[in-house]
Amino acid sequence: MTITTLFQAARTAAQTGQAIICAALALEADIAERQFERQINGLDTADLSNIIGRAVAEGCRGIVSYGLAGGLCSDLRAGDIVVGSEIVGSDGRIPTDDFWSAWLLSAIPRAVYGPIAGVDIPIGASAARYELRLRSRALAVDMESHVIARLAAAHALRFIALRVVIDGAGRNIPAAALGCLSGAGEICGWRLARLLLGRPSDTIDVIRLGADWWPARKGLLSCAEALGASVREVGL
Repeated sequence: MTITTLFQAARTAAQTGQAIICAALALEADIAERQFERQINGLDTADLSNIIGRAVAEGCRGIVSYGLAGGLCSDLRAGDIVVGSEIVGSDGRIPTDDFWSAWLLSAIPRAVYGPIAGVDIPIGASAARYELRLRSRALAVDMESHVIARLAAAHALRFIALRVVIDGAGRNIPAAALGCLSGAGEICGWRLARLLLGRPSDTIDVIRLGADWWPARKGLLSCAEALGASVREVGL
């Protein structure tokens, strides 16, 4: 797993709190940068663990899993915001910080609160999402939160997950959409075009996913603003 971009401390109040914000996709990082100082790009798990250790020694007290997620609950649509109550991974469940999560729920009234599943490989088919929902009882799924949660626990950091649904539970994520992402979490247009030439049946699903990005982007903006305020307010 690679964390594309690492952010630290609120841009407007660097002296009043420190937190690490992990964003895996370039488009997530571009939005987070409006509120936080960009620190490092392109981290694998081992690098991230070392950097977290150094940050803790320098006074960092919290870490955030921020970005997009796939919906598992049928009630969630693109743009809906999930504050994680716990992260459900293959090796168990890790709770999030109650007070920090509660502060975010009060700051983002439309957000919902519940478990988030973490997986190591993409889950694109709606049938596979349904099975994961039954097994985990999670509201949403992503590929980073379980790794970040384990690192937070290892370093005794306060941890939250703030995720925005990009695709509802009934959506099938086409192989072309997954295959066009670069190692840096950027969408490669020419690769997408080439994949669609080989898989024209994916075209409609790619168009739907593109339309879902706009409400999801709005949700990410709201989350970034709330995170910036939370670092200053929750006593990090």
